[in-house]
Amino acid sequence: MCGIAGYILKKPGKNLSRNIDVFLNSIAGRGPDDEGVCLISRGERSYKFYKTNKTVAPLSGKLPHIDDNAAMIAHDVAFIHSRYAIIDLSEGGHQPFKSADGSVIALFNGEIYNYIELREELASLGVKFRTASDTEVLVEGYRFWGEELWPKMNGFWAVVLYDSRNSSIVFSRDRIGVAPLYWRETKEGIFFASYLEGLLSSFCGDVRINNDVILGFAQTGIKDHDGTTFYSGVKCMDAATTCILPLNRHALEEAESKKYWNLPEARMSPGDISFKEAVKKYREIFFRAVELRLRADVKVAFELSGGLDSSSVVAAAAILRKSDITTYTVKIKGADEEPYARSILRKYPVDYHVLNDLEDDFINDYGEFSKIMEEPYDNPNDYSHNRMLQDMKREGVDVVVTGAGGDEVLAGYESSFWPKAYSELRRSGPLSFIQADWYEFCRRFKTLKSTRQTLRHYAVDPFKMIGRHFASSKGTGAKGAVSSALNYEKRYKELSFHEQTLYHFKVALVPYYMRSSDHFTMGIPIEHRFPFLDYRMVEFGLTMPVSYLFKNGWTKYILRRAMEPYLPKKILWRRKKMGFTFPYKRYFSANRTVFKPLLKYLDDIKFPAASFGGYDELLRTNPALLWRLISIAIWAEYNKKGRKNG
Repeated sequence: MCGIAGYILKKPGKNLSRNIDVFLNSIAGRGPDDEGVCLISRGERSYKFYKTNKTVAPLSGKLPHIDDNAAMIAHDVAFIHSRYAIIDLSEGGHQPFKSADGSVIALFNGEIYNYIELREELASLGVKFRTASDTEVLVEGYRFWGEELWPKMNGFWAVVLYDSRNSSIVFSRDRIGVAPLYWRETKEGIFFASYLEGLLSSFCGDVRINNDVILGFAQTGIKDHDGTTFYSGVKCMDAATTCILPLNRHALEEAESKKYWNLPEARMSPGDISFKEAVKKYREIFFRAVELRLRADVKVAFELSGGLDSSSVVAAAAILRKSDITTYTVKIKGADEEPYARSILRKYPVDYHVLNDLEDDFINDYGEFSKIMEEPYDNPNDYSHNRMLQDMKREGVDVVVTGAGGDEVLAGYESSFWPKAYSELRRSGPLSFIQADWYEFCRRFKTLKSTRQTLRHYAVDPFKMIGRHFASSKGTGAKGAVSSALNYEKRYKELSFHEQTLYHFKVALVPYYMRSSDHFTMGIPIEHRFPFLDYRMVEFGLTMPVSYLFKNGWTKYILRRAMEPYLPKKILWRRKKMGFTFPYKRYFSANRTVFKPLLKYLDDIKFPAASFGGYDELLRTNPALLWRLISIAIWAEYNKKGRKNG
């Protein structure tokens, strides 16, 4: 991963080094290994490359400095890059990157995991390569295949290309939206970047906060669901999309936008594929997805929570590599999963590390961490996750493979997915009807705790259960004000099971986590990789029959059977998964004197905090909502005190 930024101006200019410096400073932390700049005149079909103070030594003597006004050309396009080297650590991966014939120049943030296969295919067609970088595969692939390149790539990316053959600018973003690409349109032109900060600087013009997004986040925890941000006019490009801006076009509405990939529209039935065939195919795709994500010229390590997903990734990697597997897990007070994670050692000799008490410093770091996240965020666990990754980075890790995404692909969040799955299975015929009710029985009585809750629900205290249900539906605040996010959430129960799974990919879970993950990883920097979000895993997983996902009281049943030969039973057939949690009540009760005064900053943005409830009330009834209000307040304080205009 890297940092990219730049602009496309309506009128060419020359003395714009201050604007470039603002962007370089805003993305510098994403790319500690190298920097580069290219200025382009679309009208003249000319360009020139420049160095900065951080450009790698082998190239530094060959390029003029970007601060040398005499060397700066009149231009309407600037490409700005900071590099975090993962593949081909030499100067061969320097960006902006020019094709062999000089017709294509690229800015690239991301990784192409199947770059070796694409390189071989291009070589067989006569393409000559000068480097070992995946960036060259991207550039030469676009030169040869054009728009047919994007569906061929397996990886994640935010790309901006200049194609001198027609003087167009091409934007592209990966299928899932792992790599962010923010953009802002002003009267001067289009500005884009990997981070928001550069787009909020004074040379881009005044910026206002987005009240609908703020309210929606407080009401639902949903953000990043429609490309909007907490700043009006600053948006994130859609995933799985390309936009082509022809010569003499300077507005996004004039760009040709197209989707090159879509999520599956429907699911298969058991008659389309047997369960045995599905398990075999799923295992094959999964192992290939993990294998591709082991490719790097730096140290790769693994997050290991002790749950099914991360343990499956580690097991697959251990089988594929046979050695050199390093894992990290976390001991959390009140939710310790380390004994489960440790059980992987019974099968594989991994280099096993345990981290402790990662949330303890949050009270001192929340302000600085808010700058990294750039917007309010849904869970302080993002900070704990960041601390975990910082510890890994200090031990020499540059790439981290994670099990995130498995629950979204295979409907693992039982409370979100099972109610609609249950009703659809019961309508699918006698066998499915029986299976649905058997799963429901097993679910309600699979643990001592769930058995007690079930008995209480039916026999002991039904009226209190109903009262608690209605109480939990309150708290949207703002005296009935309805945000776009709340509208999305209200429609959730009306969706079919398959539509609900797509909802979490398009609206609720995946877009938010991808943007958050990018910020809390690249603020270090360290690269996150997601085998479960390989597009083939998504395509296959989202077409699985419902009965292959829920069976005998178990969620993600197909994954359990696929990994049955490779995982300890203690992990494979766990009854309850805790995950990396944050102790809301304990933490915000113990640190009330620090966090409660922050809520005063909500008044500065005219946020209706009182309609949501007070600090102590929410601490008792809805601590997750309390945190969202605190997070908005921290962000509001930074906007008032800390942001410096460029």
